[in-house]
Amino acid sequence: MATSSKKTSGKKAVRRTVRTKAATSRRAGKTATKPQSAGKPRTAKKPVSAPMPAGERVIAETSRRMVAAAAAACEEKKAQDVRILELDAMDAGFTDFFLIASGTNERQTQTIADEVELRLKRDFGTYPNSVEGKRLGEWILLDYVDFVVHIFLAEKRAFYDIERLRKSAKHVDAVELQKALRRKTASTRKRVAAKEATASHMTS
Repeated sequence: MATSSKKTSGKKAVRRTVRTKAATSRRAGKTATKPQSAGKPRTAKKPVSAPMPAGERVIAETSRRMVAAAAAACEEKKAQDVRILELDAMDAGFTDFFLIASGTNERQTQTIADEVELRLKRDFGTYPNSVEGKRLGEWILLDYVDFVVHIFLAEKRAFYDIERLRKSAKHVDAVELQKALRRKTASTRKRVAAKEATASHMTS
């Protein structure tokens, strides 16, 4: 009986050892050769592209026209120290221009903001994507996506000093911008007229 008991316990020990080895082997196999999900293939991470240099950035002529029109609206409502900043390419991920102007009191800053909105709506059929601070009138922000208009009370403008925070930005003279746009428009009209004249001559 003792011999039979020993044989039985020995067989059980062997079976446990075999099961343990088999389970360990299966786990090792799963870890080493875990199949990739067919529905979600792995893709290599896209390399982060270097920012485009400022000289290679193309700004739509319409954006320049709207900035010039907004600056003219500020001037018409007697805004002070109107400045246009063309932002560096590193900042161009969210906008191309800042238009900054000052008013002497809250009512004037609100009037300037109203005139900018009216002018751009009338001349370009466009509206700001968002408007902030208009109720208080201390710092009004009109976000037109391609450019952002900041209208400050003089003391708030000096306090926040966003011009200093954008040291890499290029200052654009509003009058010169308007002149350049007029010259470009005249040149484009001449080219179109010349093409039309050539086409008319060829068909006649």
